[in-house]
Amino acid sequence: MSIPEELKTTPRWVCCTADKLPICPRNGDAASSTDPGTWSDYATAAGAVTRLGCRGIGFVLGDGIAGIDIDHCIDPETGVVAQAALAIVESMHSYTEISPSGTGLHILWCGTKAGPSCRKALAPGMGLEMYDGGRYFTVTGRSWHNPPLPLAERTAEAAEIYHQYLEKQKPAVPTAAQAIPVQPRPAGAPSDSEILEKAKQAKGGEKLAALLAGDWQPYAASQSEADLALCNLLAFWLGADKARMDAAFRASGLYRKKWDERRGADTYGNLTLSRALADCQEVYDPRPTALPETSAEETEAEVAGLLRSMGITPEKKQEPQLTPTAPAPGRKTYSLDDTGNARRFRDLYGDRVRYNYTQGCWMLWTGQVWRRDETAAVKQLCDEMLDSMEKGLFGIHDPQQAATLRKFIQKSRGSHAKDNLLKEAQHLTGIPATDNDFDKARGTFNVGNGVLKLRDGTLHPHDRTRLITRLAGVGYDPKATAPVWQSFLHSVTGGDEQLQHYLQCMVGYMLTGSTREQCIFFLYGDGSNGKSTFLDVLADLFGSYAMNAQSETITARRQSDSPRADIARLKGARLVTISECPADVWLDEAIVKQLTGGDTVTARYLYGREFEFKPEFKLIMATNYKPRIRGTDSGIWRRIRLVPFTQTIPEDKQDLQLPEKLRAELPGILNWALEGLRRWMQASAGGKRRGLPPCAAVDNATAEYRGEQDRLKQFLEDCTEPAPGYTVQAGILYQTYRAWCEENGERFPLTGTKFGREVAKALQRRKNRLNYEYLDLRLTDDGTRVLAAFGQKNGRFRPGEPLSEQLRLETRPLS
Repeated sequence: MSIPEELKTTPRWVCCTADKLPICPRNGDAASSTDPGTWSDYATAAGAVTRLGCRGIGFVLGDGIAGIDIDHCIDPETGVVAQAALAIVESMHSYTEISPSGTGLHILWCGTKAGPSCRKALAPGMGLEMYDGGRYFTVTGRSWHNPPLPLAERTAEAAEIYHQYLEKQKPAVPTAAQAIPVQPRPAGAPSDSEILEKAKQAKGGEKLAALLAGDWQPYAASQSEADLALCNLLAFWLGADKARMDAAFRASGLYRKKWDERRGADTYGNLTLSRALADCQEVYDPRPTALPETSAEETEAEVAGLLRSMGITPEKKQEPQLTPTAPAPGRKTYSLDDTGNARRFRDLYGDRVRYNYTQGCWMLWTGQVWRRDETAAVKQLCDEMLDSMEKGLFGIHDPQQAATLRKFIQKSRGSHAKDNLLKEAQHLTGIPATDNDFDKARGTFNVGNGVLKLRDGTLHPHDRTRLITRLAGVGYDPKATAPVWQSFLHSVTGGDEQLQHYLQCMVGYMLTGSTREQCIFFLYGDGSNGKSTFLDVLADLFGSYAMNAQSETITARRQSDSPRADIARLKGARLVTISECPADVWLDEAIVKQLTGGDTVTARYLYGREFEFKPEFKLIMATNYKPRIRGTDSGIWRRIRLVPFTQTIPEDKQDLQLPEKLRAELPGILNWALEGLRRWMQASAGGKRRGLPPCAAVDNATAEYRGEQDRLKQFLEDCTEPAPGYTVQAGILYQTYRAWCEENGERFPLTGTKFGREVAKALQRRKNRLNYEYLDLRLTDDGTRVLAAFGQKNGRFRPGEPLSEQLRLETRPLS
């Protein structure tokens, strides 16, 4: 492949299927071009293609890297390239490659797009698209140029192409006086007002009547939602005629100036109408329908029996729908309405669908795991059900009965009818669920070939009744080994067997849903030391049990304390890797205590409802910068585990194929982790809370980290010294401390009260006639300098009088 290094070193890679769906390289879940947590580095994505059964890899545009896609510009038979495409390639003169189809070109370049438009036809069958974010391009490495061009800064050139091809002419905004003209209606046809009056009297007509009157609050969360709801109804009743819909809306109580406001090159009203028309699958026909004469009673009975054999309840002739006669013994019947369809759907597919009320989504059983339905697969099940119903029509001989049933099936195929079916099914027995119903089996680990019971290591078949939503990225093979992994661990630990043992038990503990250790792990060290590779392997091993979170999740935030969506998405995970934090950020000690302490947390998905859950995930961060910690007591420090990665791997000894080799050993690495789990469980048996083994490297690194973060101790060492017989007034010492904090960029100095309480633990003090003073202590030269600068800046000392004379009043020998 000839992929530029600038792309390879940018961690915005995904895998992609034959249908061009983006896939997270680490766990095989659906990826998103707007969620960095679903991307990876180049090596991980390239190595996951075969393992995940994907077609190739892709790069997510953004962060200063943009792309141009020219479709169908290469003749598949002759290889001739369209002149317009060649002109664009020559103008951009940046890395260009042939698309997976072999008939298109992708141009990747550094810069941004000049406007909001994204696509336009260059010629019949040939399209041009330009993006600088929110999209991903498949990457083939089949360079158009020889040798390949590097990524180049081409913002100016891209702007010229944008203005030439993509920039839209701004049409005049239609106003009320320029509304879409209504075409004349056929003679004798009912007027729109007559149709809408009839619609108000039909089933569900009260909603249409209320919306036409402007009374939207009972039916929508916002007026914009109400606008679309009314347009959807108008599309059905007015024959999907945009002009008639526009006129009816303008006459309604919902019409307001916003209807004619510009939205880019269009108007809000026209966009709303277009959206409603795109969703419209059927329309009302005001013409009367001629039905054949009623069949004889014998024929009706035969037809009714056939309908019941299909599981459909026939209904009375005089009603708009057929009502049932006596059902066949032992056979379930369904009414011909939304509820009947919903019950049929539940009976057919209830063992593989659930509706999650917490997240507001359908969940589907894949045979291994329950997955969120993000591709409207439940609607495909609706189609499958309706296809089955339609096949049963061939056994019905009565034209009227067959026509009535066919009409009902056709009506059920409409998008709104399927929505109604699914909405009705949500509450039926066996279908509803909440987040708290899923992932309760904390003592199991779901792998590719079954469910591991962690306590005894036995493998059991996948079971939908466990409601597991997570799946590891590996199958269980009890005979698998991992020699490359063992060699890697020996290298990154410098041969420290005690540290290797600790890492093994740590990963084994992470397999469980237990948070007994109540700690957070920081993998710390400079670059080229293996910590990122270590975490990447864990992410591959854990699959969807592993999730990535931004460093803001556990560092100090300015937002309110309201339930957080970034925590809601972590429910059910066992391992949460934290993105590296920048230098000089403060740990959010309260949230770390809450997430590691085993307590119930309150969370909320974006636009969703609040819910509570107990975290079972373990937090781990690989970082070159240690977060700042204000707390000095064991409340926070007993939770901190600093795992040192101090062995730098020389560049000439780095194995670029190591990630692929380690992924090939995942079954063996799972066995290594299970052995660590066995040791952890053995050490924590008998009610002991701690199962992680002692490790000098971890204990010493953590103790050193704690000493670095004790800023009060550092202040006393910098600004004071023991001096038998001397005293320092408490106020002067605190002012010196505040001055030292200001000079050293401390954003959160202790209050006077807390300062006094903490210093009293280290120094002896007494109370004189006026205030407290610390005994056997005096300021160092640095302390005097810091205090002097602070005092002069804030008017603390008297000008013209030597500072030493003033300090002598406050720092003096004991009398």
